[in-house]
Amino acid sequence: MPWRAILAGVRVVFAAAIILALGSSASADTIREIFVDENTKTTSDTVTLIAGIDVGDDWNVDMIETVKAKLVSSGLFGDVTVFSEPKNDGVKVTIIVHDKHSWVIAPALYTQPTNKGGGIGFGENNLFGKNQKLLLYGQVATGDTFFIGAWVIPNLGGTRLYAQVDTWLKYQRNIEYAAPTTYLNTTRDEGANKAVRESRMTYLNGGIKLGIELYRGLKIDTRLRAAHVSYSDVKLAAGATIDDIVPGGDPSLPPPPPGKEGWDVSNEWTISLDRRANWYGVQSGYRYSAAFETSTPSLGSDFRYYLAAIHLYRAEKILERHNVVLRAGADWGHHIPFEQEYTTGGTSMRGWLNNQFRGDFKASANLEYSLPLFTIAGLSVRGLGFWDSAYTTFLTTANPDRNYLPNSRRDQAVEGTTFQTYFAPFKNSVGVGTRLYLKQIVLPLLGLDIGYGLEARDYQIYLAVGLTD
Repeated sequence: MPWRAILAGVRVVFAAAIILALGSSASADTIREIFVDENTKTTSDTVTLIAGIDVGDDWNVDMIETVKAKLVSSGLFGDVTVFSEPKNDGVKVTIIVHDKHSWVIAPALYTQPTNKGGGIGFGENNLFGKNQKLLLYGQVATGDTFFIGAWVIPNLGGTRLYAQVDTWLKYQRNIEYAAPTTYLNTTRDEGANKAVRESRMTYLNGGIKLGIELYRGLKIDTRLRAAHVSYSDVKLAAGATIDDIVPGGDPSLPPPPPGKEGWDVSNEWTISLDRRANWYGVQSGYRYSAAFETSTPSLGSDFRYYLAAIHLYRAEKILERHNVVLRAGADWGHHIPFEQEYTTGGTSMRGWLNNQFRGDFKASANLEYSLPLFTIAGLSVRGLGFWDSAYTTFLTTANPDRNYLPNSRRDQAVEGTTFQTYFAPFKNSVGVGTRLYLKQIVLPLLGLDIGYGLEARDYQIYLAVGLTD
């Protein structure tokens, strides 16, 4: 019958497809040799580790672009060429790379709302030719005077394990602002969000991280951190009264510090999936991460708290050199100390003052669109437009280790309607900026942003020259 003939034909076609598929899979080439050439600093073993291939792996020509993208995204090489050729019963893969200048010593000068200063830093992007990172940077400023040092080891002995050792020694001026009680009209010249308390915090911190990459960017790591926190020079801000800090307080007494002093020791666990690529400054791909951190009284912590966070990053390349980048996240903590609180304002919310809003909960999003303006002899200037948004508030003010300002919790505000009360911590800004890059060293050397705070109806300018990242 005709249907039997049709069924038989289908079976023949289906069987042929299986045979072809199996044949294609079985004929996959095997890497017999990997040859790395023209690398002057990066070791050949490091090049193959970054490429993600090894002798004995399966190979096909579609992998050439994947390997090339990994090598370019590392930021170590100015030019990359990858090709394969038959060898014995497999293939020989040849990788030709030209190392970039991997280190820089540069000054930094910047002006931001409430924070102006400068410093000098040393950055090495390829320590020992093994893709290890070293950063040493110190600065003196009106707001943040600090030293930061970090050594990042992307693989330990050629394994999937990675590590980081870091320190952050900071002497910081804190300016706390009255909590917002209305959604609109919250400039610092009005009753809400005016500066009310100033203090200096000494924060001496060190940490160590150990992690493992399970599979293609899927990582799990843990970090142990210890810091000592102390306060000095606690005083009322200009124009503030003791009632702005402690309602009904004694004006003859100094205002209390923002929080308790002591040892802050914690352990953090993070899981992330990182599939980002960077093609000479144009980013693509995604990164998703979740983290949980808790204090460790058993190791001497004087604080009791925990934090949780979920963050996402997504970048798309458009028109070859245009870029759209989305960042979003949610952070929540319980009884977190002052030094660990989430802040909004400044470079994290352009158009508002540095750390103008504080809380134990923060939901934020940032959208940027950047495009090339011009490039001359490796000097590239890019323009960008951005939108920043965040909801930052306290869900509880019951932490005994913290001296909260009045109306810090969003549902404690006494002014405005219910909408104004609950949406008072919601702030947005838009703006434009520019970045200057040198292809040879990857780092942006100039950043200028102008941000307009939509609810405040005010703008701020952020300028950084030198090591801006």
